[in-house]
Amino acid sequence: MAVEPQPIRFSPQYKLLAVALVVSLTVWFLLAVQHMLTPFVAAIITAYLFNPLVGWLQRRTGVRRILWIVVLYVLALLLIYGLGTLFWPRVAQQSRDLAATAPAMVGQIQAFFQGHERVEVGGIVLDLAPVEAQMIGVVSDLGRRVSESVPRLVFSALESLLFTLAYLIVTFYLLLQASQLKQWAAKLIPPPYRAEIGMLGTQIDAAFSAYIRGQLILVVLMAVLLYIPLSILQVPNALVIAIVSGILEIIPIIGPWSAAGIAISVALFQPVVPFGMSNLGLGAVLGIVYLTLRMIEENIILPQVMGPLVTLHPAVVIFALLSGGALLGPFGLFISIPIAAVIRIVLTFLYQKLTNQVEMPPPSATNPPVPEAAPQGAAPKPRRTSH
Repeated sequence: MAVEPQPIRFSPQYKLLAVALVVSLTVWFLLAVQHMLTPFVAAIITAYLFNPLVGWLQRRTGVRRILWIVVLYVLALLLIYGLGTLFWPRVAQQSRDLAATAPAMVGQIQAFFQGHERVEVGGIVLDLAPVEAQMIGVVSDLGRRVSESVPRLVFSALESLLFTLAYLIVTFYLLLQASQLKQWAAKLIPPPYRAEIGMLGTQIDAAFSAYIRGQLILVVLMAVLLYIPLSILQVPNALVIAIVSGILEIIPIIGPWSAAGIAISVALFQPVVPFGMSNLGLGAVLGIVYLTLRMIEENIILPQVMGPLVTLHPAVVIFALLSGGALLGPFGLFISIPIAAVIRIVLTFLYQKLTNQVEMPPPSATNPPVPEAAPQGAAPKPRRTSH
């Protein structure tokens, strides 16, 4: 007797259990191999950033996508080689100089505070010993880490040959197959829900792309803008300090002020001060420079390059930074803000669904737009009525 084949059907409880099991196993696997994820995460970010450019070039010229990817690779390698040839020797030398001067700066800080650990202002006694300890800790840590941290921060994807090859190969295939990957992801969504989920995905994509592109622009822009006054004021190791300051822009709120603290600490104890200023005056000028650029960044640059989609309450930003740093370290600091923005978008979507707030669908042939009201004084058009 023939048995009629039947498809396997899961009950709602088994569907939920299967999803929970798959998600749990995926998270466990990623945590187990997290030390190998660096080139793949870097490749995803790179492909995500450059895919719009490659697609635009393909549409404008009609040239095959693979050729534009090869051109992009060649230009990127030439740029890296040029920057490495021109700037890397100076960066390495200044990093070594800054690390070498750290012990002398520690001695100057101790001499500056000697005999002045307690200061009386208006009848109030201020204990400056904790300030001295903090400054010594910052300078010592800077001298110990800067020569290693700068190359690691700037060229993190190129630390080993194996990771570099994996990064280049994965990026190439992600750029080459971007449209197929989008189609594959769309097919995972049931057809009736694709339009709505697509709108949600568009908002998430806008928040992510705005933040990542904005941060990369901000790093380069702030490093260049800070290098100019640091060079004019003859601050030692200005190039390294400018690069570190630009990279610290990745960390909201905390990063820019840390960068200012590093520059001012170096200026307060530099041996030669230009323009007849004192070290204290030079530190004050640098503080004004950093504060001015910070205000320009907050009020002009960030709204233009990131827009309102990534705008979060400062308390949420601080919580996201602490959480991201605790969970994933430096990489968590970088992605914590866009992840928080995405969570806000998803929670807003879920809230609308839970409260039955229905968004108006876009106008279409089956859903024509509401006609505008007739101008004042014009006779209304007659309606057809059915009997």
